[in-house]
Amino acid sequence: GTFFKSVGFKSSETIFIPVSGLEGENLLEKSTNSSLTQWYTGGSLVDIIDGLDPPKRSYDRPFRLVVTDVFKHPQMGLSVAGKVDAGFVIMGTPIVVMPGASNAMVKSITSGDDKSVDYSVSGEQCILVLGGIDQTKIHKGNVICEPHSKVRTTLKFKARVLVFNIDIPITKGFPIDLHYQTVNEPAVISRLISTHSKSNGQVIKSKPRCLTKNQVALIEIKCERAICLELFKDSKSLGRITCRYGGNTIAAGMVIEIT
Repeated sequence: GTFFKSVGFKSSETIFIPVSGLEGENLLEKSTNSSLTQWYTGGSLVDIIDGLDPPKRSYDRPFRLVVTDVFKHPQMGLSVAGKVDAGFVIMGTPIVVMPGASNAMVKSITSGDDKSVDYSVSGEQCILVLGGIDQTKIHKGNVICEPHSKVRTTLKFKARVLVFNIDIPITKGFPIDLHYQTVNEPAVISRLISTHSKSNGQVIKSKPRCLTKNQVALIEIKCERAICLELFKDSKSLGRITCRYGGNTIAAGMVIEIT
């Protein structure tokens, strides 16, 4: 549990469940194996999951769908797959694909269990068949929105990140692979703004020369191409980022300001 504490998980909200996928132990039903029950008194994995509070869905927020796949259906035509992150989409409504701002129309909707539906809401996986747009105008990682409420696009933003166990200190101008949702973009850490306390978030040092392992820091990231982002407080999925370098994850955090 030490790692989970270091990245912000609360002990009171973290549950550890011993299971065996190979033997099917403690998965669907509570284990009766004496070697386990003599020290573990909790429920099975399914019992614990059933007892969790359901996630809050952003039904009342502007429609957002991050594209995870683009394909040409033999009968229906250009289709995109993804999860509705916020709001809802109705068959026959106009949409816009960001960051290219290409307009299209939703011709039909298929739910995650392959049923034709009239609409899809926040939290659901779906396939949208689109009309009025060329396949070259839409790509994996694009965000589909309502024309009157587009997602923000930017080349530069500020993020609060936790630096992981790295060998090379992070300095101004450090090159990274920026990962968010299904997107991987080259970027640089253009500014090291401050380091912060893990416990209360207070500023420890302004304008640090470098960042080392296990530090919490406020940084500025600059991308080569415009990307779609939301503030973490508005959208956890579109406001969460990961920084990688040399095939390793070096930091992860949340977007707090879009410039």
